[in-house]
Amino acid sequence: MFIIIFLFLIESLQEYCEPYGVRLFLGHYYTNLKIDTDALRVVFNTKNQCNNQFQVLIKGDQEFNITTYKTKFLNMTDIYVGTKANIEYETYIHTFQIPIQQTSRILYTLKNNDKLIKEAQVKLPQLQQDTTKVLFFGDMDSRWLFNRSKQTFDWFEEQIKQNIEFDSLLFTGDMAYDLESDNCERGELWISRISLFTSQYPFMISPGNHDGGFDYKYTFLREHFQMLYLTEYDTSNYQNDFYSFNIGLVHFIQFDPVMIVYNADPNKYVQERLLSQFRNDLIKAVSNREEVPWIVVFTHYPIYCNYMDDDQCVNNFKYLAEFEKLFQEFHVDLYVSGHQHNYQRNQPYYQNHSVSYQMDGNIYYNYESPITIIEGAGGADYGPEIMIYDDQPYTVKQLAQNGVGLLQVMNKTHLQFQHIRVSTNQVMDEIWIMKIYDNDKENDNSFKYWISALIICAIVIVLALFIFIFVKYKGRKSKTYQKALDNLV
Repeated sequence: MFIIIFLFLIESLQEYCEPYGVRLFLGHYYTNLKIDTDALRVVFNTKNQCNNQFQVLIKGDQEFNITTYKTKFLNMTDIYVGTKANIEYETYIHTFQIPIQQTSRILYTLKNNDKLIKEAQVKLPQLQQDTTKVLFFGDMDSRWLFNRSKQTFDWFEEQIKQNIEFDSLLFTGDMAYDLESDNCERGELWISRISLFTSQYPFMISPGNHDGGFDYKYTFLREHFQMLYLTEYDTSNYQNDFYSFNIGLVHFIQFDPVMIVYNADPNKYVQERLLSQFRNDLIKAVSNREEVPWIVVFTHYPIYCNYMDDDQCVNNFKYLAEFEKLFQEFHVDLYVSGHQHNYQRNQPYYQNHSVSYQMDGNIYYNYESPITIIEGAGGADYGPEIMIYDDQPYTVKQLAQNGVGLLQVMNKTHLQFQHIRVSTNQVMDEIWIMKIYDNDKENDNSFKYWISALIICAIVIVLALFIFIFVKYKGRKSKTYQKALDNLV
């Protein structure tokens, strides 16, 4: 009897040390800190602490085994003790940090003692690489009550089967609806199911208004999804909501203005901190623009959207006006958000007015303000189905099918954005953004000058020939006339 109980306890302990929710994140190697030992993070959960049981084997330009990892105990029960939330939830979150490799692909193997948990080949982005390929998607859950997000999961599964590579997945906010609901069971289900793709591709997120939790402190989100915040900006009444990173030719910036757009920042404390970080970051980014020419901002909150029953769509251009000034001043190229549950592309706009830009087919260039796109079509059971709203003056296109946004930077002058319908893997919208530098403009002006000069020369030559022929003809005619007169005489 004792042996049976002992074996049962051992089995229970092993079950509570079974990793789940494996997810990858980019580390501080990609931020201004450039920490070589923190390029990629492998993160997962267990029910127990499970000391010294896990290891990660890396095969890249070198082959090595990592046995050192960090463990964080998350006790949501204590956080909400004495509140109406009445949550009972505990978990252990384990993090391995992988150093940068010279190769762009690595194979990682996660083991629990000798038991294989996960093995995957991952594209490891480089700071110097010729192209960049990332996905944007958001406003998505994983319960599949109405199967609204199931198509997106199935699409990711197909990409993985076909060995399609992405440098990163950029999530535009609102996950699980909501992470702390049902005693955090929805959050547990979310991290378990999204590990289908988060264990294959680095997953970088922007918080949404449905991710805050019962106390609006985003505790579950912040602990489970490792955003690259700089903690020196944290204070007793403020948690940093800004981070940025580089992949190849692109500088990505994430910010969360939730307190601003919901009028919960009466003294503008949060706004001033965010604006200060933004300006400092953009100054550095612009100084490095010869090497990293593209600047892309992503967040949950659109500046311009079409659901006019939502205060966000009516007034965000006012709430985020100071940020929009920075985007124009530092010439941000693209602004991607979520929140509205569809896909929407807008023309360049500023302070709720159209601005100058040029377009040739589906190619944008010489734009004063960034092109803005909404990628909120991941699939959410919350609220109505994806729909089309009444067009506004800034609206170019809306789509009402589940989808993701594929951004591909081809080189220093050409960026492509496609919206893909996940049920058919069909490209439903495609644009290019083209940079024209001063020397290109000078060359263009020089070309136009020489064309004009050639045209003027041709006109002068034609006129000269005409005059010459006319004069010669008149001369002949005069001689003939004079000869006729002589004959008469």
